[in-house]
Amino acid sequence: MLLFWIVSVLLTVVLALVIILPLTRGRAESLNSRNQLNTELYKQRLQELEQDREQGLLEEGEEATQELQKSLLDDVVTERPQQYRSGTWLWLPAVLIVIVVAYAGYWQIGAYNKVEQWQDNTGRLSELTRQVLIEPDGDITEQDMQDLIQGLRTKLYTDGDDFRGWLLLGRLTLEMRDGETARDALDKAMKLAKQPEQSYMVMVPYAEALAITGEALRAENIIKQVLAEDPNNLEAWSVFAFMAMQQDNLTAAIARWQEILQRMSPSNPRYNMVERSVAFAEQRLADEDHVPVTGPRYEVEVNTSSNTPYHPGAVLFVYAMDGEAGGSAAPLVAQRIENPGFPLTVTLSNADAMRPDNNMNGHDSVVIKARLAPSGNVADTTDAWEGSSGVLSTEQDKQLSIVIDTEL
Repeated sequence: MLLFWIVSVLLTVVLALVIILPLTRGRAESLNSRNQLNTELYKQRLQELEQDREQGLLEEGEEATQELQKSLLDDVVTERPQQYRSGTWLWLPAVLIVIVVAYAGYWQIGAYNKVEQWQDNTGRLSELTRQVLIEPDGDITEQDMQDLIQGLRTKLYTDGDDFRGWLLLGRLTLEMRDGETARDALDKAMKLAKQPEQSYMVMVPYAEALAITGEALRAENIIKQVLAEDPNNLEAWSVFAFMAMQQDNLTAAIARWQEILQRMSPSNPRYNMVERSVAFAEQRLADEDHVPVTGPRYEVEVNTSSNTPYHPGAVLFVYAMDGEAGGSAAPLVAQRIENPGFPLTVTLSNADAMRPDNNMNGHDSVVIKARLAPSGNVADTTDAWEGSSGVLSTEQDKQLSIVIDTEL
C-alpha cells in the first residue's frame, strides 16, 4: 500500500503542475510577447524615420524621434509582481478540486477495499494456513478458502519455484472446483518435480483438473498409469469413477466404485458414501429411460491462428460430421462455447448428439470442425472463421488439434 500512496501522490503532483505551470507562465509570456512586438515596431519605425531624414523628406526628425520614443514608453506594459502573485492564488481552488475529486472518486469506485484485503491476506498467509489446513476449527468458510488461495498465489508470484506451494494451490482450487486454475497450478508443479515421488504426488489431482476442464483422454491416460503402478490408490479410483460419471458411463462408474469398496475398510468414514454412490448409479442404470452413452470420444484442442481476428462476443461451435459425406452433412454431435478463450480443449462424444437417434455410432468416419461465429449463429457465415480436421476413424478414441485459420 505504501507504494500505491507514493505513486498516487506523484501523479497528483504532476497533474497539479500541468494545471499551474501554463497559468503562471501564460501572463508573463503574454506580456513579454506584447512588449517584444512593440519594440520591434519601434525599431522599424525608427529606421524609416532615419531614411526619410537622409533623403530630406523629414524636416523635424528629432521631434519625430522623441514622439516615437514617447509612444513606445506608453505601449510597454510593466509587470507588477504583487498583482501577479494574487492572480496565481486564484487557481489554487482548481488544484484543490482536482485532488479532492481524484481521491474521493477512487475511494468510491476504485478497488481500494480489494487491494487492502489482498494485502491483508498476503500478510496473514501463515495464519490462514494454520486456520484452514493445520488447525481447522470446523468453522472454515468459503471466504477463508478464497483468502488463503489469494495469499498463496501472491507468494507464488514472488517465489515461483516452490513445488509444494504450486501443489497446494492446485489442490485448494480443486476443492473450489476451479478447474482451470488447478490445472495450471498442477502443471507448474509437475514441471518443478525433481524426483519421481514428487511427480507421483501431482498425477492424480492433475488428472482430476484435466477431467474438469474437458481433457478427458489425457486424464484417463494419467489415471491408468497411476493404477498400473499402484492398484490400491483409492484417490485414483475415486477420480476414475468421477470421470466415468462425467461421461455418463454408469456401468464403468459402478465397477470403479466397487474396486474402491474392495480395497477400503468398512470402518472408513467414506465407505458408506461410496456405497450410496453405487446404489445411485445402479438405480439410474435400472431406469428404462436411461441409455448408456457408447461410441468414440474425441479430445479436441482448439486454437486460433495469428491471422484470425478477434470478435468480442463470438461463439465457438465444435462439431463432428459424417466423414463419408465430405463434412457437408448435418452435424452428428456438437458443443457450443460462449466467450471462448484460446487455446481450449473440448471432448466430443455421443453425449453431445443433436438427436438421440442420430449420432456417431453407425458411421465409419467423421470430420470435426471448429467454427468461430461472431453472430452467435452457426449457420451465419458473416465474418466467421473455421478450422477442420482430416477424416477420422470412429473405431477408437483420439486426441487432436484444430487451428481456426480459414475465413468463410
